Amino acid sequence: MPKAVSSSGKKSKSPKTNGTAKAKKTANSDFDIDLEDLMYDDSDTDGALSWSDVSSQSSPEAAATVKGKSKAARATDRKRPSPPEDANGNKKQAGKQATKEPTASAASKRKQQRRSVGLEKTEPILVNGGAPACPLVRKSLPAGKASSTAAKSPAAKPKSCPLPKKGKAKSPLIKLETPEDSEESNKEENTSFTLQWGRSSSLKRQDVTPTQPKEVHKTNSIEEGRRILQWIINPVLPENFFTDYWEKNACLVQRKNPKYYSDLISFKMIDDMLIRHHLQFTINLDITSYKDGKRETLNPEGRAMPPAVWGFYADGCSIRLLNPSTYLPGLRQVCSILQEFFHCLVGANVYLTPPNSQGFAPHYDDIEAFVVQVEGRKRWRLYEPPQKSDLLARISSGNYDQEQLGQPILDEVLEAGDVLYFPRGTVHQAITEENQHSLHVTLSVYQQQAYANLLEKLMPIVLKRAVSQSVALRRGLPLHTWQVLGESQSRSVQSQSRTQLLENVQNLVRKHLMPSAKEIDEAVDQLAKKFQHEALPPTLLPEEKLRTVFGSRNEVNAQGYCNCDYIITEQTSVRLLRANILRLVKEEDGGNVRIYHHMDNALEYCKYEPTFMEILPAEGAAVEVLIAAYPSYIKVGQLPMKNADRKVEVALALWERGLLMTEKPLYDEDR
Repeated sequence: MPKAVSSSGKKSKSPKTNGTAKAKKTANSDFDIDLEDLMYDDSDTDGALSWSDVSSQSSPEAAATVKGKSKAARATDRKRPSPPEDANGNKKQAGKQATKEPTASAASKRKQQRRSVGLEKTEPILVNGGAPACPLVRKSLPAGKASSTAAKSPAAKPKSCPLPKKGKAKSPLIKLETPEDSEESNKEENTSFTLQWGRSSSLKRQDVTPTQPKEVHKTNSIEEGRRILQWIINPVLPENFFTDYWEKNACLVQRKNPKYYSDLISFKMIDDMLIRHHLQFTINLDITSYKDGKRETLNPEGRAMPPAVWGFYADGCSIRLLNPSTYLPGLRQVCSILQEFFHCLVGANVYLTPPNSQGFAPHYDDIEAFVVQVEGRKRWRLYEPPQKSDLLARISSGNYDQEQLGQPILDEVLEAGDVLYFPRGTVHQAITEENQHSLHVTLSVYQQQAYANLLEKLMPIVLKRAVSQSVALRRGLPLHTWQVLGESQSRSVQSQSRTQLLENVQNLVRKHLMPSAKEIDEAVDQLAKKFQHEALPPTLLPEEKLRTVFGSRNEVNAQGYCNCDYIITEQTSVRLLRANILRLVKEEDGGNVRIYHHMDNALEYCKYEPTFMEILPAEGAAVEVLIAAYPSYIKVGQLPMKNADRKVEVALALWERGLLMTEKPLYDEDR
């Protein structure tokens, strides 16, 4: 039976999906997506990506085996503000040894100036104490001295810090291969079909019958997110993934299908992006290197123009795009659909690394990472969390020296079409091979989404209620408290007074600080409200636009009055646009009821303040009915309000904000 190795190095139960030597492959294991037409469309509603059903049916042709190995990646775009940092820009964490990085030399500055006149190395640009374009990523470190070898000639082979060669490590490895000499592997992808959301793609295998498209406006956004996850980790089924790997084990899928993810990003798309958009160093893009054990960030000031970026790349530096989904609608749609399934921000960073190079020191992150290899090859090594407290870490680590790492638990080369998952807290490093560049996307989820985060919201609520209700909690501390309690007193004072006071505090907590169901619900609402602020706005498909305010067009009549082209009545059937498009929250101050939503969020992380509508409690009941009915449609007349006109007004207000969709199109499809 195949074996799986957890991040702690212990063997775990073998996954149900893998079988023994041969396993059936899901119907869409060779299913490709076509994003070519989407990549440079700046609108939020045009160029939407389509996905087919990910069938659980199998074909007996693919073999899936589990071995040991793998390699890692990093954080994501639109990430949250980082915790406090030390002088090197690393997140502070007690007990962690981070490698100090040198400051840039004059030669390094001159080399940067040669690439583009007027560009100089500077410290990372921070806005309001953080880097809003990349909140999940660890902050840039001070620039250091560039490689002397690279300075002599852009074409010179850059120095690297090779990983030590140790015994092969065991890992959960799902290998899905098509024999290179098979007729099928050389066959053109010519079996076209229409995907569920209206675009077309293809299947290699003639024996797979694609599922018939459904009506887009009736789909469940959470199930659509699950389908995208299935496409990413195929042939592993999501239910088995969460049982056997999620927050436990690394998982590597090798496909021998280099075009599997090719429409998400490419070298050419990056070059075009630099020309078409105003990307800035540090805010949108980082230049990084890791040579001779030293991690450096070499960001100049100002706009990241192609000559400067590709000059760094020629010198052996890695390029990290911090918010690529802002500029690539296809990648943005992947993230926005996945966030419906994960119920949290899903970000994406892109990493482009030249041959024989390493861009980052060994470290661990505070995210669940999906490393999607798009082009080239990259060798990944994963290591156990250094301490038990680092398992499922809540804060990213600093940089580790090679000597601080033990035997890797995974060691594998990712090729184009492969995907690697590993849990937060897993130390990882990656290096390209000679004559092989690497381009990969790291999708990151579940940052700050733990029980601890819920308790951080919950306990202040519980304490506030308890203090208001209990006189015992409002009584003054005994006068001798300082003499018997404290760190120093714990070693020197052993008295009945100390014992009694400790017991009193513990009894107060047990008696008064047990949260009620209502308080837990309130804390979850606060977490959900944070998601509404962070989330990407949804990408609307043409069929959805015809049913929302974004498809409306108004005209002026002969008398100069505006004619609206939509009418909503009690007989109009409506539903929420997405399962998680809004959150109904009763605020503590004054008991106001608000609808928080992410329909109007910017493509940059938390660029605007949270968006909400303030409503009456009776109107909140109508919203609750809409939430409970999703994904089904209900007639406006079914909303629980006595006045018919008020029912229409509430539905119209939500529809005009883009939060509702009608079952039938309100507009002509040819408009």
